[in-house]
Amino acid sequence: MQAVGVLICGYSEEDARTIKAFLDRTLDTYVIMVSASPQTDMRISDILRTSPEERFGDEEIKILMFLGFSEVQVHMVLEGFPKEGGLKRPIFCSLTAQNQHWPLGELIEHLAAEHRQWTAKGA
Repeated sequence: MQAVGVLICGYSEEDARTIKAFLDRTLDTYVIMVSASPQTDMRISDILRTSPEERFGDEEIKILMFLGFSEVQVHMVLEGFPKEGGLKRPIFCSLTAQNQHWPLGELIEHLAAEHRQWTAKGA
């Protein structure tokens, strides 16, 4: 089975551990997690190249980026994302050829703007 991972941003350490346990259990595989909360000036590709350090921060905007997930795995996560303990649902995204070169802060701003547009249309 191919290794998969996630880059998360905006979650506390406790919430990140809840997410990690959910992913491992749901996907029935070990999922590599990179928490990049305070690294907003670093490019996504640089964050992923460095060794995964545990960097947490409870922020208003929460991001979960899929790394190497199949379409089925993405669907499983989207459908089953845990709600226990008041865990806030993140803005989900995937690593792309374009966004891997963006600073994390720019990605967060872009995703937040898209999210506001989508929620405004649904209102």
